[in-house]
Amino acid sequence: MPEAQFMSITKEKLGEILQSAGYRIEHREDAGGPLIASATGGITFNIRLGNRAQAPMEGYLDFTYIAVLKIEGGFPIARVNDWNRTKRFTRLHMTDDIVVFDMDVILAAGVSEKHIRTSLELWDRMIQELAMWLRNDSAGAANAA
Repeated sequence: MPEAQFMSITKEKLGEILQSAGYRIEHREDAGGPLIASATGGITFNIRLGNRAQAPMEGYLDFTYIAVLKIEGGFPIARVNDWNRTKRFTRLHMTDDIVVFDMDVILAAGVSEKHIRTSLELWDRMIQELAMWLRNDSAGAANAA
């Protein structure tokens, strides 16, 4: 039997999916709208719900995983560009000493719950890969000094 398709998602349903995968969640609101706060491997992240579905649908048509990292001592834009050139699915952005890591998930055409869970698994893997990449980058910078 085919799995039900999600054309949109509510923050409550997305929270349930995260909790069932073992993540802690905290529902929040900010100027940009609703978000869910969580963490993986000691790195906090938010899930920002995007475009609202139009009636009769409820919820949101997309969401974005976002981690904001403060990099002490600066971080070269060339390294941000290296990540973006060599990695798929996720993006790095930089402002001053803040690095923003994000990944969009689109539901509008219809996806299964398994697809949503897979996006979470991918996000988790990519954020762990980013942490290792940043640690290696810091180790290389320390050795070069």
